[in-house]
Amino acid sequence: MIKLMAAVAIAALVNTSAHAQWSYGVMGIGSLTPYKGLSSESLVVPIVAYEGERLIWRGPSVQYKLTGLQRGQPSLRVSLELAPNELEANESNELVGIQDRDLSVLGGVRYIYPTAYGEFSAVFQTDLTNTHSGQRGAMNFEPVLFQDASRQWAVTGGVQLEYLSDDYAHYYFGVSAAEAAVSNFTEYQVDAIWQAGLTLGGYYRFNKNWQGIIQTRYLSLADEVSNSPIVDSKYTIDGLIGVTYRF
Repeated sequence: MIKLMAAVAIAALVNTSAHAQWSYGVMGIGSLTPYKGLSSESLVVPIVAYEGERLIWRGPSVQYKLTGLQRGQPSLRVSLELAPNELEANESNELVGIQDRDLSVLGGVRYIYPTAYGEFSAVFQTDLTNTHSGQRGAMNFEPVLFQDASRQWAVTGGVQLEYLSDDYAHYYFGVSAAEAAVSNFTEYQVDAIWQAGLTLGGYYRFNKNWQGIIQTRYLSLADEVSNSPIVDSKYTIDGLIGVTYRF
């Protein structure tokens, strides 16, 4: 799961310019995973991002604007990105007999609606790699809590509501009959779920090119997930801190 936090890290890049820009940087990423026998993971990753009039590329995430080409306008986009779930079962001594949960690539639509109080976004995507053939949706509202008048720094908070279809949720958190036959776990079915989260983050501009970024997310797992025999937590926490250079 820590590998997927790179997508969150890159999504946190701040760009207020009206022109196309490249950003480069490095970030430290940490995650508390919910699976049995796995706790915290950390990774330092380089990041590259580009934002133009229509195309937005942030590492493993690509978006193309269909509407709202001017900054500050509502925007409908098609998107392609990695799903925020993964499990390497062989890293846990408690998941003997459980198969890995592979990465999947999701494609779909994303809607961004800026308001005077913060930014609302909604996304709905489906698996394009036939990994689980499921769907994921999410709604986020992220207001600016505190901001310097010159926009040199800002602190943001947010709320998130995430939907996972039954195929998606069962693939990552269920136990199949085949796994139950060769492990100490009983078969467990996970249906479609909703789960809520909170975010807190911010940035500080050292000058017109360099900036520091910090971001955290707390996700409260649905009961169907936390009750899974391969899950050992009721929540996950992700975090990142880094520095970027913008051209």
